[in-house]
Amino acid sequence: MKLLKKISALLESKKKGRGSFSVFAEKMKQEPCYRASQLGFGAGKKTFLEKLKDRIRQRKPAGIVKTDRRREGANRRRFLLLSLVSTVTLLGVYLVLAGPLEGYLENCHYFQIRKIEISGCRVTTPAVLKKFAEINYQMNMLTLDPEVIQQRLQDHPWISLAKIRRIWPDELAVSVNEYSPEALVVQGKEKGFYYLDKSGKIFAPVVQGMALDFPVVTGLDTVEESEGKKEVLARAMSFLRLAQRNNPNLPAQNVSEIHLTGEGEMILYLVKHPFPIYFGEGDIKRKYYQLCKVLEVLYQKKKGGALIQKVAYIRMDYQENKVLVAQSSTG
Repeated sequence: MKLLKKISALLESKKKGRGSFSVFAEKMKQEPCYRASQLGFGAGKKTFLEKLKDRIRQRKPAGIVKTDRRREGANRRRFLLLSLVSTVTLLGVYLVLAGPLEGYLENCHYFQIRKIEISGCRVTTPAVLKKFAEINYQMNMLTLDPEVIQQRLQDHPWISLAKIRRIWPDELAVSVNEYSPEALVVQGKEKGFYYLDKSGKIFAPVVQGMALDFPVVTGLDTVEESEGKKEVLARAMSFLRLAQRNNPNLPAQNVSEIHLTGEGEMILYLVKHPFPIYFGEGDIKRKYYQLCKVLEVLYQKKKGGALIQKVAYIRMDYQENKVLVAQSSTG
């Protein structure tokens, strides 16, 4: 009986025009909508065969890979060959045009030097430096070499540093730093005088008409090794730097001579007093201030004159922290 009821209900639904899936459609209207991929069928999920086909498409055959590599190698060789040909061509063009181009630049009057300014001269003069470094108004701004001019100027005995600056289109600015003499040194077979700077560098010979009012360093030729000469000169210049502080008992202008022995010791002579002052080798600063105190005592006047008039010699290296002042036999 139940089966007959279901069949009759189905026939009645067909008569009313509803399809065979009308019950399912009604249910779908009532339920929320889902994507095909969420329901497990349709475009969102691929079969095993579809996945396999996709993998096959992504793979390149070995023959195609080899062909691509061959093409890349051929393109690389073609690029290198083209680069080589271009380089050779440009080099050839340069060699052909270099001579005429250089001649044109040299004769280009627009870049010919019309003004030369040299600053920093104290002992030297701009005219002397121009001649020495071969700087002239026939030079061309495009073809001159600033480094060559700089080196020529620094080869001058009085020039410690030179700077060259081009001011386009036709000006040349030169600035120089000269050595500053602090003492004279006697050296060479002819026992000539040379200037010393504050670092102990011997830089220029003394010529007629130049300043001579400096302390004189003697005995340098008795020091054999070049390193030894640098060391004893450094000690002598260290003493002179201390003297430039112008202590009233030992100012720089009161230093006449610094004699260097072959053993590297230093002997000092003052302008107004001919007796030697033996400094020894090192500890110049301590000995300098000790000597200032000793001279302060010796300059004091007693009956019959100042004590310094009776001094035969002074030894600053007598004993540690002790000074020996020897008197002459006539004192």
